[in-house]
Amino acid sequence: MEKEIYNILYIENGQEKEALLELIENEDTVKIKLFLEKIVLEKEGDNCFETLVELRKELEKMNIKLLCKGCCKNVYPSAMILNMGIGEKAYTLIYGEQAKMNSLVNIFDSCSIEEYASIEQQLEYFEGWTKSLRR
Repeated sequence: MEKEIYNILYIENGQEKEALLELIENEDTVKIKLFLEKIVLEKEGDNCFETLVELRKELEKMNIKLLCKGCCKNVYPSAMILNMGIGEKAYTLIYGEQAKMNSLVNIFDSCSIEEYASIEQQLEYFEGWTKSLRR
């Protein structure tokens, strides 16, 4: 069992606060534990990205925005990247351009509020990007 700790900023009621994110890698699953001011959220899944999405579903209900790359509008993993590791990396996508290895980012690295997107907005961007490659 491997464990990593990340300090992640988040926005709640317009205020920037700091959370602690604990990533626990087991044999077949990953567990993400998020320590907010008064709340501890925990999700487990096959990879980091999908588990982060499950965590974000809870956070969106509470109007909490995590400021990490995995919550950016133009950041999304490929199936190959998810199969290669634990899903800790994802591509920074640009319309009309293939995803490149040098555009990989750690989904737990910090981002700005301007880069933040809801789960739905992120998925819409990814689908739009996919269509942009077929033109």
